[in-house]
Amino acid sequence: MNSKEFLPVLWTQRAVPPRPPTKPLVDYRDRISVITWLFVFALGISQLYTLPTTVVTLSALGSPMSIALTKTLIAAVVLAIYAAAGAESVIRVHPRYADGGHFSSVWQVWALPMAIAIIAVYVVPMAPTRPIQVLLLLASGGVMMLAMFSLYATIERGQAGFRRSRLILDMLSYSAALVLFLFVYQTRTRSLLSGTLVALTATLLAVELLRSTASRSSDVLTYGAITGMILGQVTWALNYWWSLNSLTGGLTLLLIFYVVVGIAQHGLQEHLTQRVLLEFVFFAIIALVLITVVAPRFG
Repeated sequence: MNSKEFLPVLWTQRAVPPRPPTKPLVDYRDRISVITWLFVFALGISQLYTLPTTVVTLSALGSPMSIALTKTLIAAVVLAIYAAAGAESVIRVHPRYADGGHFSSVWQVWALPMAIAIIAVYVVPMAPTRPIQVLLLLASGGVMMLAMFSLYATIERGQAGFRRSRLILDMLSYSAALVLFLFVYQTRTRSLLSGTLVALTATLLAVELLRSTASRSSDVLTYGAITGMILGQVTWALNYWWSLNSLTGGLTLLLIFYVVVGIAQHGLQEHLTQRVLLEFVFFAIIALVLITVVAPRFG
């Protein structure tokens, strides 16, 4: 065999077989960026159109109850669903879910983005001028983006920035709870409606605060539902106290929400002792006194 015939044989022996095509990785940061800007755009559009208000009258427990379907309420529902879907789409590209499993716990990340969307829809129209509305739109987008990044960073313990992101989510969750409690409580609607709304809000936000504490989603849902039931009953009782202003009522609901969630966290971690309970009781008494003294001056 001469050299000309040898070279093709040698090249064939050293040839590397082509690698099988790999599934392209999706950058979660790109998804967060697109979801946030679409959220800001939709939030801005919701301030420009008008819809007639439709009043739905129902009969509940033997007495009539009216629900006004305003354009703000409709926009809040639509954007809340969009925010939940956007948060889920971001979480699904996490390596934990790359194999297509463990999707049963993805719903736990819905609550905070939904709360941010609802608050933004109701707060932006309160701005006195257009420039301030634009600033609130951008601020709402910034808060939504911060929440999305923090949610992604808290899917698994041990990730870079887990503790910092968990602290950010806790602050956003308690702030959202206070604002939503104030929104519901100041309406002074029937306890059947206001108590139900507060119970749903408390349940969903409690799930967000507890999801990093327990490994089983069923435990998180159970403790979250208990928290919601307690807040719903408290709202029912506070509605009979007509001299209580909105700020005092909202702060009282937030205090009870904080105490119940804190006890639930210690219970899930099996750290709930008599000393911990006494600490929560002492804190609740001090905070309740401060709310009773200070809140009426600003309410």
